[in-house]
Amino acid sequence: LPPPRHAPPASADRTLLLGCFPPSESVQLLARIAPGHVSSPRDAAAARSLVETLGNLPLALGTAAAYMRRCDVPCAEYLERYAASEGRRSSSSSSSSSSALPARYGESNEHFHSVASSLALSVNEIEKENPTACRVLRLLSFLGPDLVTKAVIRNLLCERRRVDAVAERRRRDVDRRRSVARATAAVALGIGASGALRLVRRNHGGQAGVVAATALTAAALLFVSQDSFLFDGHSNNQPDTTAPSTPNSFSSFEYEQANLVWDILKSFSLISVKDGKGTIHRLMSQAMRYSQSDEEARGNVTICIDAMRSMWTFKPERPDTWKESQSILEHVKSVAAHSLEYHDLSPEYILRAGQLSKEAGVFSAMSLNAFVEAQASLEMSLKLLDIGAAKGKRNAAFQKAKAETLHELGRVLRYQANYSESEQSLREALQISNRWNTNRKGNDPSVRKGIADTLHELGVLEVKKHNLDTAALFLQQSLDMRRSSDQCTSDDTHANCASTLHQLAAIHVARKPPSLEKAKTLLQESLSLCQQIGQRAATLKQLARVSIRQGFLDKADTYLEHALELYLELYGDNKLHINIAAVKFQQGALALQREQLEEAWNHFSECLRIRLHVYAYARTVGSREDENPIHLEVSCVLHELGCVGFSQKRYSRSMEVLRAEHDILEKLEESATAQSERLHQARLTNLTWLRKCAKELGQDDEVNRLVNERTAMKKRSARPTEGQAAVLQSDSVTLQWKAMECRALARTFALQKQSSGKNDIIEREKLTRGLDELLEEITMAPQESMKRAAAQFRETVLSCIDKPMKERRISILKACDELRDVLRAHGLQVSDSINSKKKK
Repeated sequence: LPPPRHAPPASADRTLLLGCFPPSESVQLLARIAPGHVSSPRDAAAARSLVETLGNLPLALGTAAAYMRRCDVPCAEYLERYAASEGRRSSSSSSSSSSALPARYGESNEHFHSVASSLALSVNEIEKENPTACRVLRLLSFLGPDLVTKAVIRNLLCERRRVDAVAERRRRDVDRRRSVARATAAVALGIGASGALRLVRRNHGGQAGVVAATALTAAALLFVSQDSFLFDGHSNNQPDTTAPSTPNSFSSFEYEQANLVWDILKSFSLISVKDGKGTIHRLMSQAMRYSQSDEEARGNVTICIDAMRSMWTFKPERPDTWKESQSILEHVKSVAAHSLEYHDLSPEYILRAGQLSKEAGVFSAMSLNAFVEAQASLEMSLKLLDIGAAKGKRNAAFQKAKAETLHELGRVLRYQANYSESEQSLREALQISNRWNTNRKGNDPSVRKGIADTLHELGVLEVKKHNLDTAALFLQQSLDMRRSSDQCTSDDTHANCASTLHQLAAIHVARKPPSLEKAKTLLQESLSLCQQIGQRAATLKQLARVSIRQGFLDKADTYLEHALELYLELYGDNKLHINIAAVKFQQGALALQREQLEEAWNHFSECLRIRLHVYAYARTVGSREDENPIHLEVSCVLHELGCVGFSQKRYSRSMEVLRAEHDILEKLEESATAQSERLHQARLTNLTWLRKCAKELGQDDEVNRLVNERTAMKKRSARPTEGQAAVLQSDSVTLQWKAMECRALARTFALQKQSSGKNDIIEREKLTRGLDELLEEITMAPQESMKRAAAQFRETVLSCIDKPMKERRISILKACDELRDVLRAHGLQVSDSINSKKKK
């Protein structure tokens, strides 16, 4: 148990502080764990002295008692051994600071010192009995503290054996080359001596002959020394590039030693086991790490990296790999974290650690919905990759891996509604991939796939931001790249195309007015391509949404049932998943439309339960466990529950739920940097429903208060201060209409299929003339949000108008989307439906 002064920081209402035992209970603990070893008066006195020495820390006492029991040593003798061990450690500290824990890592706290001291005695005994167990314990100190299994130990032993075999091969190679070098030296010296002797005889022992002979002999010696120098330059510490990333196959040695090591560690209480899974206390792991030299620790980290790579089988498209990967997730995260401590690891191992950390992040987000943990793993991966790239070796591999990690980080940030940072991460990933693609002249299929994936993710992000035109452009580019791929017939490409078609359908559903038939066609095409179970479930859920809006309720019900079955099959025991919550939300909406109110309440309640779990990270710091997370998805389901409760005439319950929604929306709007229009409309709707509930409950004062609050909100968003009202009425309205007109011209110009020809010149002139007229209105308008938005729009369009079509299109459409949001916030209806002209 961690002592109270070293408990992790947390709010007071969530932390349980545990103190150490009093001396009497500490002695009882020793007697209970090691019965018969504290029975004599001498041992009882030694026990009292020992508990005081170990600071009454249960962990240190348990380790000491296990040693007494395992080695059949009475407490008095244990105390003598402990004192002798401490004496040797102190002596070693004065002569060699690297071997003493406090000297190497700074002054340790008293509790750590107690654990390290009692552990050292046990480790020395284990070293005598089974050195392999001691090596495994050092390796385990770099893994997570929980879920230690015999399988983990077998993999560590296997990697240790492989590293020893590589070292042995290198040693034999060194010996062989040394033998060759010695033979070469002997021949060289023989030739040199013989040549020198002939020169001396030829010159009859003259001075010139002696000088020549000396020079020849020196040349022979130089050849030998150079040969030895070149030979010695082959370091035995070169990184092992043969380490497998596939599951290990074990010999009888690994199985037998794993069982033996397991039993030894259990017997010394260094590992506690329940249901076949072991736990090693964090303080004990820390002590084991601190006892290793930098060189030894560095070698053990590399072994752990390779062991985790061989055990990590996670494939996003194969749910059967998820459960096994979850069992070692914390080990993978721990090894990656420790890799950061050793910047002098070889670039190869830094790359492996960075890729492992990225995989852990993807798994955390996809399988567990643990977005905060996923973000931490991905950011750690980026740190490792930057360190590796700075070494100047294998820079291309590091850049490619960095692009992949940035892509995944962008996705995770989107899940957390952090759209600004998500876009920044995705655009950096796209920039790296495009640069790499240019260097490879577009001949690397994996890089082109990465570009298509990032374009897809940027499209999804723009959908979330409701920038539908920009989203459609990104998604269409992604789809075109995937369909033009050399591997366009592969299952993986089909699945990716299906995902993009799904998102394009979502855009048609979100448009005003929606194109439901077009969306339905795209979704059905997506279903014909889908290979992954989760993807098919998502498409069925979207088809259900379209069917509900078309009025085909029975068909929608079937789609949702099938989607839920697939998700439950995919996630298994993890039923608290965001995708299951989404299906429950749609089932609630369907039941509400059918006026099946009780069923709708149950579906929405289950959706809320899941979302409260998934978005728990969004609770404010210091809040209670029962407080709602500040997240838009939570407020949406609360609103639906309020509507259902009102329909059931449960007005008090409805009022309670709607008030919870009101609090969330209020806090979201305070900190909102995006989606302000959506939040504003949601707040107005919430106040309308609260007023309805208050009216039904006969709370006239509350009705008046809510009406006044809603009216004030509308005035704040639609009107300026009283002194500016007359000016805004005359000037800003003109600016708004001119901005809408200019925006329409810009969209027409951006969406042209060709950037040359007579039509392009005409549209360019129209747009230029419109921008000039817009400038006149901007000049006359008062200083407020509409003027700033129009000026920004004009500046962006002017900067892009002369660029090639592909470069200008995205920037202009994005500027149009941003201006549209401002226009709508000012109460104007803006429709972006595009009518295709039929050819005559």
